[in-house]
Amino acid sequence: SNDQQPSAQPSLSNELGLPGQYVAVFANGYEDGYCSNLKADVIGTPEAQIYASEFECCQENFADQTSGFCISNLSNDQQPSAQPSLSNELGLPGQYVAVYANGYDDGYCSNL
Repeated sequence: SNDQQPSAQPSLSNELGLPGQYVAVFANGYEDGYCSNLKADVIGTPEAQIYASEFECCQENFADQTSGFCISNLSNDQQPSAQPSLSNELGLPGQYVAVYANGYDDGYCSNL
Protein backbone atom coordinates (compact mmCIF):
# COMPACT_ATOMS: atom_id res chain seq x y z
CA SER A 1 0.00 0.00 0.00
CA ASN A 2 1.10 3.60 -0.47
CA ASP A 3 1.72 4.26 3.21
CA GLN A 4 4.40 1.58 3.22
CA GLN A 5 6.22 2.88 0.15
CA PRO A 6 9.60 4.41 0.90
CA SER A 7 9.77 8.16 0.48
CA ALA A 8 11.57 9.71 -2.46
CA GLN A 9 14.83 9.84 -0.51
CA PRO A 10 14.66 7.12 2.13
CA SER A 11 17.45 6.75 4.62
CA LEU A 12 18.89 3.33 5.16
CA SER A 13 17.29 2.90 8.58
CA ASN A 14 13.85 3.83 7.28
CA GLU A 15 14.01 1.33 4.45
CA LEU A 16 14.90 -1.55 6.73
CA GLY A 17 13.10 -0.36 9.83
CA LEU A 18 9.59 -0.47 11.18
CA PRO A 19 7.72 2.84 10.81
CA GLY A 20 6.81 4.44 14.12
CA GLN A 21 8.52 1.81 16.28
CA TYR A 22 11.78 2.96 17.88
CA VAL A 23 13.63 1.35 20.76
CA ALA A 24 16.69 2.38 22.75
CA VAL A 25 19.90 0.47 22.03
CA PHE A 26 22.45 0.42 24.85
CA ALA A 27 24.87 -2.08 23.27
CA ASN A 28 27.76 0.41 23.29
CA GLY A 29 26.87 1.99 26.63
CA TYR A 30 24.81 5.01 27.58
CA GLU A 31 26.94 7.72 25.97
CA ASP A 32 26.93 5.90 22.62
CA GLY A 33 23.34 4.75 22.95
CA TYR A 34 20.93 5.41 20.14
CA CYS A 35 17.43 4.58 18.97
CA SER A 36 16.62 2.06 16.28
CA ASN A 37 13.57 0.91 14.37
CA LEU A 38 15.23 -2.18 12.90
CA LYS A 39 13.16 -5.32 13.32
CA ALA A 40 16.06 -7.10 15.01
CA ASP A 41 16.09 -4.43 17.73
CA VAL A 42 12.33 -3.93 18.06
CA ILE A 43 11.26 -7.59 18.17
CA GLY A 44 10.92 -8.74 21.76
CA THR A 45 10.96 -5.23 23.24
CA PRO A 46 8.09 -4.54 25.68
CA GLU A 47 5.48 -2.26 24.14
CA ALA A 48 6.01 0.37 26.84
CA GLN A 49 9.60 0.79 25.63
CA ILE A 50 8.68 1.32 21.96
CA TYR A 51 8.40 4.95 20.86
CA ALA A 52 6.56 6.48 17.91
CA SER A 53 9.49 8.65 16.88
CA GLU A 54 13.25 8.48 17.06
CA PHE A 55 13.31 11.90 18.71
CA GLU A 56 10.92 10.81 21.49
CA CYS A 57 13.00 7.69 22.04
CA CYS A 58 16.17 9.78 22.37
CA GLN A 59 14.49 12.24 24.73
CA GLU A 60 13.15 9.49 26.97
CA ASN A 61 16.29 7.36 27.11
CA PHE A 62 19.33 9.52 26.37
CA ALA A 63 18.44 13.07 27.43
CA ASP A 64 21.51 13.30 29.66
CA GLN A 65 24.07 12.17 27.07
CA THR A 66 26.95 14.63 27.16
CA SER A 67 27.82 13.48 23.64
CA GLY A 68 24.34 14.15 22.24
CA PHE A 69 24.94 11.04 20.16
CA CYS A 70 21.33 9.88 19.94
CA ILE A 71 19.97 13.29 18.90
CA SER A 72 22.82 13.74 16.42
CA ASN A 73 21.67 10.60 14.59
CA LEU A 74 18.27 12.09 13.81
CA SER A 75 17.59 13.15 10.26
CA ASN A 76 17.66 16.92 9.85
CA ASP A 77 13.88 17.27 9.82
CA GLN A 78 13.72 15.62 13.25
CA GLN A 79 16.51 17.61 14.89
CA PRO A 80 15.26 19.92 17.62
CA SER A 81 14.50 23.26 16.04
CA ALA A 82 15.75 26.64 17.15
CA GLN A 83 12.21 27.36 18.29
CA PRO A 84 11.61 25.67 21.64
CA SER A 85 8.67 23.36 22.08
CA LEU A 86 5.90 24.26 24.48
CA SER A 87 7.41 22.23 27.31
CA ASN A 88 10.72 24.07 26.97
CA GLU A 89 8.96 27.43 27.00
CA LEU A 90 7.15 26.62 30.22
CA GLY A 91 9.99 24.71 31.81
CA LEU A 92 13.28 25.74 33.30
CA PRO A 93 16.17 25.27 30.85
CA GLY A 94 18.73 22.78 32.08
CA GLN A 95 16.86 22.03 35.29
CA TYR A 96 15.18 18.64 35.34
CA VAL A 97 13.91 16.74 38.34
CA ALA A 98 12.72 13.18 38.74
CA VAL A 99 8.96 12.81 39.28
CA TYR A 100 7.85 9.66 41.07
CA ALA A 101 4.15 10.57 41.40
CA ASN A 102 3.08 7.33 39.68
CA GLY A 103 5.77 5.17 41.25
CA TYR A 104 9.26 4.26 40.12
CA ASP A 105 8.32 2.29 36.98
CA ASP A 106 6.20 5.15 35.65
CA GLY A 107 8.56 7.87 36.84
CA TYR A 108 9.76 10.56 34.48
CA CYS A 109 11.78 13.75 34.44
CA SER A 110 10.32 17.23 34.17
CA ASN A 111 11.60 20.79 33.90
CA LEU A 112 8.25 22.35 34.78
